[in-house]
Amino acid sequence: MASGSAIVTDSRLGESALRSLVDGLALIDNQGQVAFWNPRAETLLIWTADEMRGLRVNEMIERVAGRVSAPDAVRAELAAAFLPEAAETTIDIDLLPGADHSNRIVQVHVFPLCDPNGSQIGTGILLRDVTRERESDAMKSQLLSTVSHELRTPLASIKGFATTLLRQDVKWDEATERDFLRIIDDETDRLAEIIDNLLDMSQIEAGALRISKEPTQLRQLIREAVDEMRMRTEAHYFVVDLPAELPRVLIDPRRIRQVLHNLIGNAIKYSKGGQISVACEVEGDHVVVSVSDQGDGIPAQFLDKVFERFFQIDGASTRRVGGSGLGLAISRGIVEAHGGKIWVESTVGQGSTFRFTLPLATNEATE
Repeated sequence: MASGSAIVTDSRLGESALRSLVDGLALIDNQGQVAFWNPRAETLLIWTADEMRGLRVNEMIERVAGRVSAPDAVRAELAAAFLPEAAETTIDIDLLPGADHSNRIVQVHVFPLCDPNGSQIGTGILLRDVTRERESDAMKSQLLSTVSHELRTPLASIKGFATTLLRQDVKWDEATERDFLRIIDDETDRLAEIIDNLLDMSQIEAGALRISKEPTQLRQLIREAVDEMRMRTEAHYFVVDLPAELPRVLIDPRRIRQVLHNLIGNAIKYSKGGQISVACEVEGDHVVVSVSDQGDGIPAQFLDKVFERFFQIDGASTRRVGGSGLGLAISRGIVEAHGGKIWVESTVGQGSTFRFTLPLATNEATE
């Protein structure tokens, strides 16, 4: 027979374990009152144990409903979960933004507590933060949707023009055949770009993006990138503004060229014409590179979102040019892997300027 001290010790161990759970836990006694509210529940719902203990179920539900974005629906679902005949119930609730202004999704699992004879003696509530899981699910769905849409378009063109060239009943002249082959070549490049973007994004998400830094002449890199992108448009003209003295930067040249291609490519796609400016200035121990266009601009509420993966502003220009919505997210990942930062300044109707910083190479002479 266990001694009284052993029973007390076991009780303390049990309560300590409940308090240390990584999930939130609340216990409702057979009188319908909150008997236990662990620290994780406090963190998730911002109600302390002292504030919650002793509340009746309907009072607890009202407090929880006050923390969510859809109070009426949550109130109804939780009330149904606590009915005597209810089975185990799991619902997701979207919490209102907290002090950190982030949205959080909490999974609420309501289950009966029974004694060894199977008689219900109360109710348990498990609270689990599933925000990342839901974001991951949403990202996977968006990925499938984006990939299927973006791959289908170039594949359809390649298939269509290849099939046309293979027709035996039509004789195409050399100029037409070259046009068809050029389209097939362009669409193949587009497919390769989409696949490369997906691979880069997966490496960035996994923290496995490989960066090989070396002291690099940024002046030459910028001019080469501009010359390469200049061939993609006849509607724009380019202005390159570089300081007379420009130190070397410590970068992976291939990756930074990729960033420049993304930013200049966007400037071409999202402006109908006009000037595209690429500039650079030295500030302390880093340089600031900027790419400006004279396009439609970006509404202020989207300035912080444009670097999110798959984010695209709904508008005529976006629908016209398409795209996977990964270019800016990849650019941010590359710049941050170099220890820099990237941001955008924009005025609707006047254009946008994307800027990013790069570290200077130490003990390097200026170019």
